[in-house]
Amino acid sequence: MNYEDTDLYFLQRDAQRAFGDEEGNKIFRRAAKLYAELVCTTDYQNSQTYESQLKRLVYPVIAYYKTLLAFGYRTDAALGLVRNETEKAADECAERLAAQMRPIFPYHAFRRNIKNFIEYRFPARGWKSEGLAARGSLISFRIAGCLYYNITKKFGCKELCLVFCEYEARAFAGLSPQIVFECGGTLANGHDYCDFRFRKGHGKKPRK
Repeated sequence: MNYEDTDLYFLQRDAQRAFGDEEGNKIFRRAAKLYAELVCTTDYQNSQTYESQLKRLVYPVIAYYKTLLAFGYRTDAALGLVRNETEKAADECAERLAAQMRPIFPYHAFRRNIKNFIEYRFPARGWKSEGLAARGSLISFRIAGCLYYNITKKFGCKELCLVFCEYEARAFAGLSPQIVFECGGTLANGHDYCDFRFRKGHGKKPRK
């Protein structure tokens, strides 16, 4: 699997724009090599969803970040550059979620299918969700085991977890205004779990 097949399919182009053709291509090739190594050395334990999450988003981001550090970029600068790319990927994810929203009573449909949604976004392999409550206009649950947190800790880049948290919040914005995503404490911020809430919003998306 190549970068072109991931959620960061635009990375080579963006690296060339940010660093110039020569330096940008060097950075991209180094990131692509590291990405391939991560993909080939992981046991996905027969979970297609877990494999897809690692291949499409997590490993491309980690490989790019690690490459920037190897090229001498400071942590804050590398995080900023990586954040630019993940924001673009999150916006595209938000657009996909928006396109899937039902025009009539989307919140009620979302609440009825919340277990399927959780398993799709936070599958048991890699994640641990608990405390699901779906009452009235509020759906809440906790993430006690986070793929992003565990993987970034494993590869010695825990500071990158916050970028993934921002990715999820930005992606879930695609559910609004019918459904509003809220997040309390997170594992990345030192809490015991991530506190996720989906609240019924108001109004419809404006027609384009």
